[in-house]
Amino acid sequence: MTQRLTPASVLAAETLRVSGAILATQIAMGRLIDTEAVGPTGHDPTTLDLLVRLDQAPANRLRAVELSRQLLMSPSHISRRVDRAEALGIVERRPDPDDRRASQVVLTTSGREILEKFAPRMESVIDRIIVQTLSDKEADILVELLGRIQQAACEPCMEENTP
Repeated sequence: MTQRLTPASVLAAETLRVSGAILATQIAMGRLIDTEAVGPTGHDPTTLDLLVRLDQAPANRLRAVELSRQLLMSPSHISRRVDRAEALGIVERRPDPDDRRASQVVLTTSGREILEKFAPRMESVIDRIIVQTLSDKEADILVELLGRIQQAACEPCMEENTP
């Protein structure tokens, strides 16, 4: 009897071990974060990430192009996201004082209120799953490794967007 080759059977065992661990962790953490932190806000994860980025920005404002870079989304996708958030009153567009052709996306009081409900829930999940599971040194190593993986994964995207 001949063995049928499937996509999984042609992958090396090490590839399956690493990708399986990454995917299983992503799914488990994603479900937990969605259930305990994101869901109660009534907003989607991308909108919350947008609000977090604005909260961390100087004067709680960023140009759409910077949001696009930080959220790893196309400028048109960011524009639609900002349109939706603006319709909800959680962000607003204001003229960029340094470039009158551009605008900045600004966090509103309503957006900040959403973050005030979201942040403690998110911190609770991270504390319970990461901080209580890993030592400080292990957490530092995890952050460093994930940063390297993210950077390597983003390089092809950045090359595509370079003029």
